[in-house]
Amino acid sequence: MAPALSDILRLTSSLLVLLLLMFCMGAINLEAQVRRLAPDEVGALLEVATQLGKKGWNRNMELCNDTKLPPKPDADNKVVCNCSFPGEACHVVAIYLKRQDLDGTLPKAIEKLPHLKQLDLWANYLSGKIPPEWANTKLEYLSIGVNN
Repeated sequence: MAPALSDILRLTSSLLVLLLLMFCMGAINLEAQVRRLAPDEVGALLEVATQLGKKGWNRNMELCNDTKLPPKPDADNKVVCNCSFPGEACHVVAIYLKRQDLDGTLPKAIEKLPHLKQLDLWANYLSGKIPPEWANTKLEYLSIGVNN
């Protein structure tokens, strides 16, 4: 009967270790979920999409495609976020919407993305002047050529 008891103890301890691992993985996953895109920036991105005529973006989707800026800004349909801010949510740092057949206006809501550094709206059908609100942004790279 002693071997049966040791087998039960071994099985029980294995189950406890497995439960502990599952708990730890759940905690890590929870931390990753907390570091999502800041809610106000989700709203700003959706406002930008509306002003540009961009379809398909909504609150229920992961709007960030990457977390690192590409070496060359040659992406066509991408939002890049930075999740390395200590203790904070992720923030939008680049938007690339080249050749997307967008036919809206240049979005004033860009000013609501305080960490945005790169904006590429090249080769669409956008119209309007550069909104004066953009003067308050941290944009370092802007491409709006080949539009209306």
